[in-house]
Amino acid sequence: MTVKRPWHWGIVIVSDPDLGGQIPEVDPESRVSANESGLIVLVRHAQDVEDFNGDLEWAEAEVTVIHRSEAPPTLDGRTQVFEGRLETPSGRLQIGDADDEVVMNGLTTASFVRVGSPSHDMDSPSRVWIDVWAA
Repeated sequence: MTVKRPWHWGIVIVSDPDLGGQIPEVDPESRVSANESGLIVLVRHAQDVEDFNGDLEWAEAEVTVIHRSEAPPTLDGRTQVFEGRLETPSGRLQIGDADDEVVMNGLTTASFVRVGSPSHDMDSPSRVWIDVWAA
């Protein structure tokens, strides 16, 4: 699943919909703030554009979430910024922010997640990959 859009909050929230109220606070010094209930991933902010003259051409970031059968290899050109365990008791994973979200189904009750960004675009990435597999 790939979501490409402006992220007006500059973050992507990833959690089981039943656990959204238990996600961690955002740590602006960390690319990923995490606990077993959810992740907050920093991405390119919608206002992170070179020329913002009132024309509403928002910057976009692309978030790709891949549900895998096992841990994937780390791919060339990406830097791993987080790996950990995530509780998914409903078997669903919600990806979004205060503006909108999408839901991925078919997960087990606990999952491992790995977050990666392009190695050349670490500060405010316009592309993020999140791999998910059964714990």
